[in-house]
Formats: sequence, structure tokens, C-alpha cells
Amino acid sequence: MRLVFWRPLPSQPALFVCAALMVSACGKPDATQPVESPRPVRTMVAAPQSVSVPLTLPGEVRPRIESRLGFRVGGKLMARSVSVGDVVAPGQALARLDPTDLMPAVQAQQAQLDAVRIERNLASVELERLRGLRAQNFVSQSALDRQQSILDGAQSRLAAAEAQLRQARNAMDFQLLKADVAGVVTAVEAEVGQVVSAGQTVLRIAQTGEREIAINIPEADLARARAIGQWRVTLPALGSRELTGRFREIAPIADPASRTFAARMTLSGPLDGVALGMTASAQAMQAPGTAFVLPLSALQSRDGQPRVWKVDRATSTVQPVAVKTAGLLDDTVRITEGVVAGDVIVIAGANLLVAGQKVRLPDPAQAAR
Repeated sequence: MRLVFWRPLPSQPALFVCAALMVSACGKPDATQPVESPRPVRTMVAAPQSVSVPLTLPGEVRPRIESRLGFRVGGKLMARSVSVGDVVAPGQALARLDPTDLMPAVQAQQAQLDAVRIERNLASVELERLRGLRAQNFVSQSALDRQQSILDGAQSRLAAAEAQLRQARNAMDFQLLKADVAGVVTAVEAEVGQVVSAGQTVLRIAQTGEREIAINIPEADLARARAIGQWRVTLPALGSRELTGRFREIAPIADPASRTFAARMTLSGPLDGVALGMTASAQAMQAPGTAFVLPLSALQSRDGQPRVWKVDRATSTVQPVAVKTAGLLDDTVRITEGVVAGDVIVIAGANLLVAGQKVRLPDPAQAAR
């Protein structure tokens, strides 16, 4: 037999008192949880300034004309007399093919020419004999005309055989690759023993007469680059020497991979020591414009997008603002888009901020500087 004990329930006022005590206990702040205080930062008020923004484009020294030389006939490469970096002169022999393949063809055309020449000589002698007989009225005029046609046909075959022999000899001459102009060898694309086809590139020759700067212009700078007529070109390898450059051509279509426009800039000035492949920098000063000059410490980058932190005066919180820059100068950056006059920008302590965070200025007058 199980015994059941009866306990009386608390009264309703007692229940209300317990609930009130529980609610008050839950709402009491935890003394162990720290409360983050506003982070101190330095700021400045953005003010537009009239500045001349330089446009700088990197490039590489390239020849204006670079030829890809190859044989007009196919064959096995027997010899190559130049290497990369060698300077060549007009008419200099560069490479040679094995003549074994074409020599029998030349000999066959020579034999064919000799045979046709004999036929022509025999037809000529026969024609002279028939003319003498015709003068004595021993043969008819039709026989004389027939022999004349035979001689004309032999003359035509002789001319064709001579042309074929010249063609065969030209093929032999084409087995020797010569330089057309003075230049320097920039690449070798075939080695001795390799069988090459007609027109296949064997050597690349860069003419040393004119040098250019190969430049890739970003989409955003294309309009500005077109409008600038003269550029100042410097080469780090030559120190402080400055050259003058002008765009010779700009590609009408952007490269699908880099989204840049390929351009060529001609150089003028002292070109002594300017070697192919040197890095170069083309710079032009644009017309004065308006920009916000901020310390470099105010600039941050997120996913390749530059930004600055803007302070909300009413709530003392910060928010990131995407900006567009227009070049650096010493320890400052020029901002052309994203900032307006009167904005309070964080210039120190920006690396530790998060969006919506409260900040504290050390001095209320600092924001007005």
C-alpha cells in the first residue's frame, strides 16, 4: 500500500512575488561582462583642392618592326650561323637547308632543257634546208610552213624548260636564309636537324633603327590617354634620363583577358643605351582638377576596392565608403570620387574599425581641422 502526502499549493500573491523576483534577477546586468567603449581615432574634414593629377602607364621597350623569317621551301635544317642576341647585317647568311632534296630536281630540269634545245636546233637546221629546196621549187610551201611551226613549238618548249630550270635554281637559292635588313636576333624557333615547312618561322629579327614602348592602357584611362599628345618617358635602367614619347597607334578593341588596350608609343631623344626589353614608364601631367588630398593612412582596400571610413556626426559611428583614387604623392592620396566636401574622414586608427562602430575624438576641435 503506497502512502500519498498532500502538500497545499502556495497562495496566488506568493506566486506573483516569486515571479517578480525572477524577472528582476534576469534583468540585472552582469557585472562581469565588459562594455566596449568608443574607440579613439583621428579625423579630418575633407576639403577639395586644385591639383594636377599625373597619369602614369608602365611599358616595355620593343622594336617597331620585328620580322619572322622562314624559308620559302621546306627541308631539313642543316646549319644555323646566328643565335639570340647576335647583330646581323643586310645580306648576311643566317641558316641553310640540306640541298639533297632539291639537287636532283635541278639536274632533271637541266637535262630536260638540253633535250629541248637539241630539238630546237634540229628543227632550225631542217627549216633552213627546206627553204633552200623551196627556192628551187623542190618542196611545197605547206611543207615549209609545217617545219616553221615545228621550230616555233620547239622554241616555246625551250623557253618553258629554261623557266623551269630557273625555278628549280631559285628553290636551291631559297634554301639559304639571308637577312633583309640590319637588326638583332630576338628568338630562334628551329634547331639544326629539324624538318621545317615552307614559311615556318625559323628566326625572329628585330630592326634596330626605331624603338617603341609597348603599353597596355586600362579602360578607365583610355579617353585621357588619347587626349594627351606628349609624354615623358623614363627608363629605370638609364637613371634620370628622360625621353619624349607620342602614341603611334592604339588598338580599337580591348584584350578579352586583361580588358586593356594595346598601344605603341614612339620614342625620340638620345636612344643610346636603350635596349630591347627594358622597362619604361610613360607619364603625362593632366590639366588641373579638383581632388581631396588625404593622408595615405586613411586609405584601405577591401577585395581590390579602395575605401575610407566616414564618421557620422550625429551618432559618432563610422561607415566604409568606396572611393576612386587618382594617384599617390609622397604620403598622401588623391580622392576624386566617393568623398564630398565637409565629410569627416578617419585618418588614424582606421585599420581596427568595423562598420557601425562608435568612435571618440580626442579633441572636439580636431574634426574641424
